Amino acid sequence: MRVAGSGFRVAGSWVLGFAACIAAAQNPEPNERATRYPLPATRFLFQNSFWVNLHHVLDAEAHRRDGRAPLKVRLDELPAAERATWTAALDAYRGHAQHNLLFDPALTRINNALTRVPSDAPLPDRIDGADAATRRALAAAASIYRAHYWTAQRELNDRWIAAVRAMLAEHQQAMIAAMEAAYGVRWPRDPIVVDACAEAPPFGGYTIEGPPGTAGHTVIEADNPEYQGDMAFEMLFHEASHTRAVGGRVFTALADESARQRVEPPRDLFHVIVFYTAGELARRTLGKIGDADYRPYAYRYRLYSRGWQGLRDAVVRDWQPHLDGTATADAAIAALVRDSAQ
Repeated sequence: MRVAGSGFRVAGSWVLGFAACIAAAQNPEPNERATRYPLPATRFLFQNSFWVNLHHVLDAEAHRRDGRAPLKVRLDELPAAERATWTAALDAYRGHAQHNLLFDPALTRINNALTRVPSDAPLPDRIDGADAATRRALAAAASIYRAHYWTAQRELNDRWIAAVRAMLAEHQQAMIAAMEAAYGVRWPRDPIVVDACAEAPPFGGYTIEGPPGTAGHTVIEADNPEYQGDMAFEMLFHEASHTRAVGGRVFTALADESARQRVEPPRDLFHVIVFYTAGELARRTLGKIGDADYRPYAYRYRLYSRGWQGLRDAVVRDWQPHLDGTATADAAIAALVRDSAQ
């Protein structure tokens, strides 16, 4: 089931995931070799990975099958031998489908390992995080997915990447400067990997700590109607805010200020800040301030009406002055923690 908006998380779960990503970044796997990715023309490294797409399709289809939801890969349209092979692959992914791609350590490691495998390369003998059954499932399902589904999905992914790149070419520098000022950080030199994908369950898009040599790893459904046009631009930066390098300073400042005030802040406060900040800064960067019909993502898809109205009001009252340059970040965070904890 997709919650409206790929960035929307179950209450409180994103905070736990963000903290886990910070810990993982500070304590990397001992056998990982640092991979230095080339600095792209944009600060995002877009990829159209066959293996990442296949991994997410198998995970999503296994989840749908367990929930007795309609499958996107119609088994009755496959020849008998391929149908048996694909079914066996879904059986192997059943355990993965019961976990969240955002939080499960094994799924994170598999995703980051597969994003480094060229689409036209064979599957490596070893995939970090994957057991033998998972690797066999990927290897067996690969020829089926490539023969029947990959060409159309690859073209769709390419179109989405081209559209987002065009917007970044015009607006990236201004948006990055605005994000740096809002969060009090320097934008990471290492790129954020963005995989355009057929599936990004359960919400349509998410971000995890990326492979060594990257600042993060985002996966986005290329055909998600909520991630097109201006919303694709905004939500790309929203997802970037989930990385330690971009959003980590504000996340930590909220925790420190809460401890200083001896209060327990609402667990979704940081996420509301991220939605509001990316939406407001994208609106300015895209020249939409005077457009009465333009609505940032969280307003457009009514995320604040899901119990976040009070937090949104606090952000407008206390954080907006910081975005306008009339209050410091420290003052804004102190006021936010005080007001939202009441």
